[in-house]
Amino acid sequence: MLHTQSIPFENLSSFTGAEVRLDIPSLLEKFTVSGRGGFCYEQNTLFKYVLEQIGFKTLGLAARVRLNVPDDIVTPRSHMLLLVEADGEQWIADTGFGGMSLTVPIRFTTNEIQTTPHGQYRLTRESEFYRLEAYAKGEWKVLYLFDLTAHYPADYEVYNWYVSRHPGSHFVTSLVAARASKEGRHALSNTQYSFYPIGGEAEKKQLLSVNEITEILEHKFHIRTADVVGLDAKLSELITAS
Repeated sequence: MLHTQSIPFENLSSFTGAEVRLDIPSLLEKFTVSGRGGFCYEQNTLFKYVLEQIGFKTLGLAARVRLNVPDDIVTPRSHMLLLVEADGEQWIADTGFGGMSLTVPIRFTTNEIQTTPHGQYRLTRESEFYRLEAYAKGEWKVLYLFDLTAHYPADYEVYNWYVSRHPGSHFVTSLVAARASKEGRHALSNTQYSFYPIGGEAEKKQLLSVNEITEILEHKFHIRTADVVGLDAKLSELITAS
């Protein structure tokens, strides 16, 4: 849980056209020295590295995102998650699914509701795929589908290029940020900031200026924005378009 509270989910690099690098020195520099966060490939690549350094066996996986996607649309394998062995069991760990990220690992077992500090999750099976589902707004929502095919840094480099560079990628055209806290979850989608308190009603605020957005990024998501080249110009475009 400390990872998701300390390292925010965000796409400022791809949003502003900067390179998104997945080598460990670059990730450590970005997350610690630069005071930034990142999306799934960055988050889970570093988390995988740290787990392996302290003795855990991990397997990198790739998922097809299904949240808010019509049933007849086939999505690419665009999301990274981890299968981790610990205490004689297998666990699913995922620090990089934005506002619905797991804040603790869940057991790799199907049809069992697992309660986390930030909601209930379960794994179900659909043919050759496993489905990660979250309980939200009174119903189970499918977050993504995955199988146990091993994926490697070279695979994630290819996926990362598409997500961070392709002109049709959501992470290129939109601003996204998320961070879990002990009290709930913070989320930013373009100019709308939301806070989802644990056990309470969502609080939403429409941001009307570049300054409001950067203040929210700094104070709610703990993202240092001063050194993000071109950010103010991109935020101005968002304000104009909203």
